[in-house]
Amino acid sequence: MNKLLLSLSLFAATVAMAQAQTKITGVAKNAATGEEVYNLTVRLEGVAVSDAAITDRIGYFQFVDIPNGTYKLQVYGVGYDPYEKEITVADEKELDLGDIKLTFNPNTAEVGIITLTDDELSDDESSTASNSGILQSSRDVFARVSAYELGSYWFKPRGLDNKYNDIHFNGVRMNKMDNGRATFNNWGGLNDVTRRPEELTYGIEPSSYAFGDLGGVTNFDTRPSTMRKGISLAYSSTNRSYRNRVMATYNTGMMDNGWAFMVSASRRWADEGIIEGTFYDAYAYFVGIEKKFSDKHTLNFTSFGAPTRRSTGSPNTQEVVDLKGIYYNGYWGWQDGEKRNERVRKTFEPVNMLTHHWTINNKSKLTTTISYQFGEESASRLDWYNAYNPSPLYYRNLPSQANNEAAWLNGTASQLDWNSLYDFNRGVQEGYSAFWLGSDVNRDRTYSAYTNFRTELAPNIDVVVAASYQKTKSELFRRVEDLLGGGFVKGEDNFYRQPVDANNPDMVSYEGDRYGYNYEINRDFADLYAQSKIKSKYLDVTIGMKTSMTKFYRDGKYRNGIYSDTSFGKSKTYDFINYGVKTNFLVKLDGRNFVQANVMYQTEAPTSDEIFPNARVNDVTVDGIESAKIFSGDLSYVFRGPRVKARATGFYTRTKDEIKKSFGYIDGENEQVFVSEVMTGVGKEYIGGEFAIEAQVLPVLTLSAVASIGQYVYKDNANYNLYSDDYTREENPVPYKNFGTAYIKNYKLGGGPQTGFSLGAEYRDPKFWWIGVSGNYLMNNYLDIAAYRRTDRFIKNDDGFPIEGVTAESLKEVLRQPKMDDQFMLNVNLGKTFRIGKYSAGISGTVNNVLNNRNYVTGGFEQMRTGKYTNAIDPTYQKTFGPRVWYGMGTTYFANIYFRF
Repeated sequence: MNKLLLSLSLFAATVAMAQAQTKITGVAKNAATGEEVYNLTVRLEGVAVSDAAITDRIGYFQFVDIPNGTYKLQVYGVGYDPYEKEITVADEKELDLGDIKLTFNPNTAEVGIITLTDDELSDDESSTASNSGILQSSRDVFARVSAYELGSYWFKPRGLDNKYNDIHFNGVRMNKMDNGRATFNNWGGLNDVTRRPEELTYGIEPSSYAFGDLGGVTNFDTRPSTMRKGISLAYSSTNRSYRNRVMATYNTGMMDNGWAFMVSASRRWADEGIIEGTFYDAYAYFVGIEKKFSDKHTLNFTSFGAPTRRSTGSPNTQEVVDLKGIYYNGYWGWQDGEKRNERVRKTFEPVNMLTHHWTINNKSKLTTTISYQFGEESASRLDWYNAYNPSPLYYRNLPSQANNEAAWLNGTASQLDWNSLYDFNRGVQEGYSAFWLGSDVNRDRTYSAYTNFRTELAPNIDVVVAASYQKTKSELFRRVEDLLGGGFVKGEDNFYRQPVDANNPDMVSYEGDRYGYNYEINRDFADLYAQSKIKSKYLDVTIGMKTSMTKFYRDGKYRNGIYSDTSFGKSKTYDFINYGVKTNFLVKLDGRNFVQANVMYQTEAPTSDEIFPNARVNDVTVDGIESAKIFSGDLSYVFRGPRVKARATGFYTRTKDEIKKSFGYIDGENEQVFVSEVMTGVGKEYIGGEFAIEAQVLPVLTLSAVASIGQYVYKDNANYNLYSDDYTREENPVPYKNFGTAYIKNYKLGGGPQTGFSLGAEYRDPKFWWIGVSGNYLMNNYLDIAAYRRTDRFIKNDDGFPIEGVTAESLKEVLRQPKMDDQFMLNVNLGKTFRIGKYSAGISGTVNNVLNNRNYVTGGFEQMRTGKYTNAIDPTYQKTFGPRVWYGMGTTYFANIYFRF
């Protein structure tokens, strides 16, 4: 009898459970034509079963056995804007969603929405780089339009460079410990993998993965089951950094046996880019293996890397541009009939990850990743000992100093003479190399662990708790790449004839050996992040908090002859405890009108470059090293209609106690030295407004307008220090001097236009071809200032009194910050997609700067060398040592053709 009752109870429970399971169906259609769209990915966020559905030939999709609850339906695929809708399942046997209307968007059909600008691939000579390329996946109108259009010309949303944007793969942060920036080259060319990040936040919006920085959080989920199934082949042609690109991807999707495999590979190359004497040679690979053990447990292995070799171009003074044009590059010369560039960057830092996804129930999920990244970055340049500077850009070799304009024009003086370097080395009687090619190498090993727990405490309360740990060991050294016909490199520095390693004073180095400097930086980082979101009918409130611990120490492998007490062995360990809090308020006026406010305050540890400003030769740091303080807030009105989307935002960001570092030579009244310039107590202010509107005025015609008006300035005067080997030769052996205050307050931040406008129109024909045009206007672009000129020493002579003839008016003119002219740029894009049976293909092209505007300066800097007032008013001196700038390219194109099976 008991067994019978038990059986009946189990049967009743099974029937009840079955009745609580719902089947969800729908049909995806093109909003303009009404045609069914197949091969789109459909997901239910929050459902225990993590499999995605794929629309079939009639656009149909279904999910079965879905328990009661609230879910987010997501539909996305190549050639269409992403679609999201919140749905509620409540005891229905079947929930028919009807027609899901999708907007055709060719901008998602090509090379992958996450792309990199040429500037991001060439940021080695600049202190900043654009972060706009990573915003191109955003559904936010402003972020998307400003990235596609203005971002091509070094416009940076809210004035922020990419060190303020956190990039994550499966939750693991990719930003480097030395400068805080992500190395985009590590996954360059893997567009099919990074096409659609799982999460992309703009600004200080809340994230489900990390607390984030000022520029937002981007996280990529690398499970094959979350990406497009099938084969994809693509070829691209361009005239930018590289000339050709091929990509191939194969993804099995989730198979019946619970396995999914994905491989992707690409190559990008150019014998010569648009800049003279540059080449590009890059490969990339991705392997993803996923095993679904059950509806609750999935394990994913990921491995990717992108071995890259590329040469770079030089920033030039206006004197050089006037003679040789905007494509001139002073880093190359002819050797045996081929162009050879001294500045070659190599990057290969492969990443290997193992990620476990545990769907505990339909309300809770735990994701855990362990990761190991290794490899190195290197950057070569000519080096010399007891010899002359062979660079055409060395000031003594410029026409304004050497009176050799004719030789510059015909190329004999404006290119490196490689043969003369070999000849010089052969004449060195001692057998050493007077000239050689060396590389600055950064070899990292990074171990990471990350875990993320999400749960729904109640139907209207979501909680996220995430923790991470990262341990990095970086070897930094200089390596001999080519002896240029000589025998070896001597183990002493060029200027003071001191041994680079007093523990090995007779050291010599051959090709592949280390020389010059050799040390390690060790960093431990851990953080804990918690966030809660409380939802109601009219108001959502999100509160997030973080705390973190950072430790650094330097371990010198050479005992430098000048810094014998501060160069060898382990340094002091520097510890930083930081915290942050952020809030988000979303007021839902109705289904289309929203008001959103974000507020954030956090402290942020300095990077290793900032803690050890002259780490190559010692472990000395300046006084006043502390965590930066950052406050930021924004207020937005958002309208989301079926045909019109708009946003208007005001934002404000204030930073304090940041550190700024530069290298160079100062020719001052009291100093003529090579220095490392370190400013502490740097404060910045970013204030402005953003406006964007996108209107589908006809089913086939979309108009857009974007405006960003900002003012980004230094808000505090800074504490100014100079490091120099010369200072150790005085009575006080401390290798740096404090020069008091650098009066930089209210000077503009350099690195790109602070104001930008864009107007665009795009026609999307129902037969799947399109053409778009945009006009872009960029304003208020300033060059980075040389801070030494803003100290008292700039206008004082040896006895400490002001230099004769200095007046307030003349000094104001000398210290006026260089501002670039406003510029207009016209862009055009067009293309067509095809259906070939069950396959698809497409061809597209983009032409930037159609009017071939060659006057656009993307950025630059005042040279540090001008260290005294009398030089600043000397026309010849200023011609030689005027600002160095990068010019934007003339007309460029990018053409792409793809096939998908």
